[in-house]
Amino acid sequence: MGSLAIQRLESILQTRKLDNTVLNPAAPAPANVLPTGVAAIDHALGGGWPCGEVSELFGARSTGRTAVLTATLAHAVRGGAIVSLVDTFDRFDPIGAASAGLDLERLLWIRGPSLTIEHLQSTGRSVARPAAHVEQAIQNAIRAADLVIRAGGFAVVAIDFADVPTRWLRALPFTTWLRLAYANEGRDTACVLVGEAPVGRSARGASLRLDAARCWSGAHPQIRRFAGFRIDPYAADARVAPSFVSRRQPVA
Repeated sequence: MGSLAIQRLESILQTRKLDNTVLNPAAPAPANVLPTGVAAIDHALGGGWPCGEVSELFGARSTGRTAVLTATLAHAVRGGAIVSLVDTFDRFDPIGAASAGLDLERLLWIRGPSLTIEHLQSTGRSVARPAAHVEQAIQNAIRAADLVIRAGGFAVVAIDFADVPTRWLRALPFTTWLRLAYANEGRDTACVLVGEAPVGRSARGASLRLDAARCWSGAHPQIRRFAGFRIDPYAADARVAPSFVSRRQPVA
């Protein structure tokens, strides 16, 4: 049994309807999950993205983040749902997504300003805070996702933070992510943050890290050829520990 102080804190959070913001190892897993449509990823996530929570999909470039995001959106759409993508810096490729099976007629695509990597670097990519107009674009992306979630009716609401330095996202007030989690609480919506590193999942949300390993063909070093990447997903279970353990499945 926890201490009296912890019990009082939990009681206060329940009164203010903020108890879901606290990690509770004894809490049951979300009953409703949204599969990604990729067997190895769904296995790592224990079925899919938990609905009513804020989850994270992250990894370095060329680790398959966009492919997993597109697969998630396409799988939901094939089931008759509508989905939304908040594209912070206009990185989404609709032609590539359509060729991967995503019906664009059922996608709400919210586009931010089209800023190149060179432009981001020139505005202070190495510093703790971005330039004012870049910071505004990030804030607008989060607000847009919040509005879409509150509007209801979307199976997936994803925010793509591609090329946004993690330090900029982590510099945001922690209440930024609490508000997003509160907005999605109890809904049949999977909210997914996509970026380079974890920044703000909810207490029962999932975190999926993608790592890529080079694959080579040919038995002899002189005839070896690059055959692509093997993607390894690592899923963190928020109800067990904040580390990446147990479930690892390579994605061919």
